[in-house]
Amino acid sequence: MKMIRCKRKLGGKKLVLLVLLCCTAYYIGTIYVRTRGVKEIIEVSNYPNTTDGNCGPVCGEGQVSFYIKTGEENKNPPIVCVQRKKLIHSKLDSVYRGISMVLIDDKTMEVEIVKSYDTYTDDYEFLKDIAGKAKKGQVMFIASFDEMSESLSEEGRRWLKLFGAEKIDNVGFRDGYLYIGQKGLLQGYGIESVLKKKQGDRYAGIIEKMGCFDLPLGPVKSVEEVLPKLVMNIQVKLGDVMKNCGMVNSCPWKKFPVRVSTGEKDQVFPEICVNGRIVIGKDINGGGRGLNVVVVDPYTGTPKSASRYDTYEKDSLTLELYLETLSPGDIVILVAFDDGARKLTIHTRELLNKLGSSMAQNLQFRDVWYFVGQKGMQGFSKLEKISYAGMDGEWPKPLADSFCVASKVESSELIPDPVVYRNDVKRAFCKKYDGYADFCAAQHIDKWFLKPVKLIDEKLAQNEVYSSPILIVPGFNHNALVQTMETTIMQPGVKPDNVVVAWDEKFPEHAELADMFMFKNISISGTLEYSEHVIKAIDQVSRMFTKHKYLIVLEEELMLSPDFLYFLAQCTPALDQDDSLLGVSAFNYNGFENSGGNRSLLYRVEDFPGLGFMIKMDIVRNRMRSSLKDCCNVRSWNSWSLPLYNSSHYGYMLVPDVSRVFRQIYEGVNKDEDYLVRMFNSPRETNVERIATLVGVQNMTAKNYDGLIKELLTKALPINQSFIEDCSSTEQLISLGDKNKDYVLYFQQKTLNQYGVLDKVASCFALVFTDSHLPKNVYKGVIRVTVKSHRILLVGTKSPFAQMIPKGVKIFSGVR
Repeated sequence: MKMIRCKRKLGGKKLVLLVLLCCTAYYIGTIYVRTRGVKEIIEVSNYPNTTDGNCGPVCGEGQVSFYIKTGEENKNPPIVCVQRKKLIHSKLDSVYRGISMVLIDDKTMEVEIVKSYDTYTDDYEFLKDIAGKAKKGQVMFIASFDEMSESLSEEGRRWLKLFGAEKIDNVGFRDGYLYIGQKGLLQGYGIESVLKKKQGDRYAGIIEKMGCFDLPLGPVKSVEEVLPKLVMNIQVKLGDVMKNCGMVNSCPWKKFPVRVSTGEKDQVFPEICVNGRIVIGKDINGGGRGLNVVVVDPYTGTPKSASRYDTYEKDSLTLELYLETLSPGDIVILVAFDDGARKLTIHTRELLNKLGSSMAQNLQFRDVWYFVGQKGMQGFSKLEKISYAGMDGEWPKPLADSFCVASKVESSELIPDPVVYRNDVKRAFCKKYDGYADFCAAQHIDKWFLKPVKLIDEKLAQNEVYSSPILIVPGFNHNALVQTMETTIMQPGVKPDNVVVAWDEKFPEHAELADMFMFKNISISGTLEYSEHVIKAIDQVSRMFTKHKYLIVLEEELMLSPDFLYFLAQCTPALDQDDSLLGVSAFNYNGFENSGGNRSLLYRVEDFPGLGFMIKMDIVRNRMRSSLKDCCNVRSWNSWSLPLYNSSHYGYMLVPDVSRVFRQIYEGVNKDEDYLVRMFNSPRETNVERIATLVGVQNMTAKNYDGLIKELLTKALPINQSFIEDCSSTEQLISLGDKNKDYVLYFQQKTLNQYGVLDKVASCFALVFTDSHLPKNVYKGVIRVTVKSHRILLVGTKSPFAQMIPKGVKIFSGVR
């Protein structure tokens, strides 16, 4: 009995176990069914009135009813019915060759997209919709019509796989294709059919299916989970062998060789070599226009994928999605070819920035660029270069480099200094305006704007010259204006806020140019002559800067010497001590090349040389402002007649022996053209030293200058007139003896302003004058010049200094 009870007891346990196993199996089965989804495909031929009647079967509660028929050759379009509603059919005007698609929401069953895509010619719109608009789990219904494969790219097929398709790679020219899937569905769970075109036939036959299915169709995951597997399962085609990717030596341990080439123009295709094999190139993994991308395993140096994104023709959405699915540590090698910027979105550039790029945001039309980055990089890659296209789209200089890449790509916390810069502000300006050939030349277009230079000697910063307003008055020569601005901003100690460009209302680009240099600008209206423009500008600027002691004026077509401001600053002690000094000119009309000028020498003169000058503000306010049209409405080379300093004279200016501004050659039409050509078109001497110290500034005052002239005349040697006859016959500069000596020539005058006797010997002393243009740099009948390093004084007999003529010295009255 005990044995029997035991058996019965054991039998009861078996029964319980059996029941538990059955329950478990049933539960697992229901999970499998729920995961995989119930599909019932009904034989269309057994279902009455399919096409013209009910358009799909009646399905169970919660199921999706469908009927799909692919197009017939190029005659009858496809039919797609969902939930017994015809969504795509022959009566729709928008059904055409390629892929016809319906997209519905998997939760609400609302129709999101009903559209046809001509993938025979292009798959961009198709990609944009399924990659950008479709959401996780949404259901896709696809039917082919006519021809769908010709331009269905690798990227397009990849996205269909992201909806679960597994046969799409088998679809060829004029084959039939039908598919139902979901975004994120694992491959093999969709409803899919391919019908190959038979040999000799023009088209494949019709595919027709209908039935019911539950949602989800199978396991649905996010695109980020599915995409890497799809991409990495694509075999990377390897091209030619390139030993060490072009380097002489092998890379050290834990590094692999890489070579990148951006190609040339749109003719020579780009190349990417990894570990001794070409993986991107012409006919190798689709190398070509746009962004060519290789993803490399950081530990093995093995390419995991190689692809191209034509961001000239199509936006970079697919590249964005791909970059977002990279695994930590993945190394990205990217080369832009032809043009990769046109449709490269801001978001894609930001993603590239997160991979370590510091230049992606700078990429523009036709620029070429390469970049090696890494998922998870902190900072910025050291392996990145860019070459900019010309302003009008001229092809950039190609890039080609070989290097070793570590498993952890080298980076920097700071953005590495780029080899080249792109100046987009300047490019925009140069596209808008003509006449700036030098400024906008291809070799200069991306040069960045110069920045102010600090003073080395901080004590000079207290000098009022460095806080004085600087007025730039442009003319018609735009290139010359740029040179004036450039040499102004290069002045040590200059303050851009104090520089004002007074532009003619007919040239608004001068205001934009001033902005680029951080200068102020004002518009001057209603002027017909340049001289009128100048005096109006002086008037306006003097009213803008009411508390300043000096005003610096730069007329048209000037270039400043490196020590322009320093030169002016050295002159201020004399200006401050002498009310008869109106200001300082930086141009010596008599300072021609080979004269051997003295950079430390100053002259006190009666005329107003102009061009580049500094004038006392109180002179402008109190003596010029009320009579500008009378005193100063002529070009400065004609000498302004400033209001009387006192009852006997207008006032004086200081002038350097060696000019501190260079005036461009004269080009134009003017009644004084012969004089101006002789004056400005002969080679001139301009200081090029950064620091040239003046000597004897204290002697430039009214109190001391006459005494200086007398002292010089006392020591000066009379010039032998035979020397004058020799130089006048050859029209060469005069040659004298000891360079350390001062020389003097006393010449005959009838009146103080009569210099005709010097006309025939003007070339001996580098003088330029005519009947209507008196010699420059005159002081009380004395002209001081330097010729071949000889310091020479020319003294007229009507000069008050003629009383110092030694007995027996012959007065020069002209050559025989």
